[in-house]
Amino acid sequence: MFKFTVSGEKPLIIPIFIPHLGCRERCAFCNQREITGVTQPLPEEIDKTVADYLSWSKPRKRCEISFYGGSFTALPRDLMRSYAERAFKFVGNGVADALRCSTRPDAIDGNIVSELIRFRFETVELGVQSMSDGLLLKMVRGHTADDVVKSVDLLKKSSIKVGLQFMVGFPGESDADIAASVGSLGKLKPDFIRIYPFVPLAGTRIFRELENGLAKMPSISEILERTTTLFTEAARLQIPVIRIGLPQAEGVPEIYPKNLFQVVVKLAVERLAARGETDFVLPRAWETSFNMARRESPQIKADFY
Repeated sequence: MFKFTVSGEKPLIIPIFIPHLGCRERCAFCNQREITGVTQPLPEEIDKTVADYLSWSKPRKRCEISFYGGSFTALPRDLMRSYAERAFKFVGNGVADALRCSTRPDAIDGNIVSELIRFRFETVELGVQSMSDGLLLKMVRGHTADDVVKSVDLLKKSSIKVGLQFMVGFPGESDADIAASVGSLGKLKPDFIRIYPFVPLAGTRIFRELENGLAKMPSISEILERTTTLFTEAARLQIPVIRIGLPQAEGVPEIYPKNLFQVVVKLAVERLAARGETDFVLPRAWETSFNMARRESPQIKADFY
């Protein structure tokens, strides 16, 4: 029996977007302003963002304020503290339960971890992208796979939850590159992952290379297959995958199915069925994906939770 796992009840996450802030490199694929549509917020603007989200969001048992879009822990220390102190005020008055952030794997050390604990950061997402050093060089990431291992170890020893963000399908990616990322999951044991199939964003280095014929994307079907490989390994290890694909936004090309997560679940079930799996346990929300897969593999059956 193969059981797919998901994370527990999702908290209300109030996002504070800090596009490109703290980034030591401009990655070959990245244009956060295209994705978020926002520019640098001032720390004092956090109050309005929190108030706005609370006014239109359905209440949940847990609320977290998160810094996304840049490398939070790579900010100048005074600026990082200004953001953290402003957000931590909402933890102190009971509006939020904790803070979280995304950052670079090479922007975590003992002093940073102490600061995160001080301001009640309970979750850190690391922009890993790949565990292949060769591919990281092509992406102009400016860090190594070993940096990921060290930062995950530091965070976990401090009881901070770790999420890892992977990219699949970057031009020039090989089967060996994907295998490096897939093989790392069992060693790193993150609390959850996100998978971002590559999207060519205007204004990026790789976009220009693709336009000029200096690089070539894998086919969409190949990228979906590789995404399924990473997803299936995470499922085997009981690591929740909390997102697949970029959020829809102006400037982000729609090159994948709108129901991308659903399609990947279907492909994963089909692949597992081809390997001999017949009994599945899935979240009720994935029932459509399972029924799609059963058209190809009528022998399979499922229990839903």
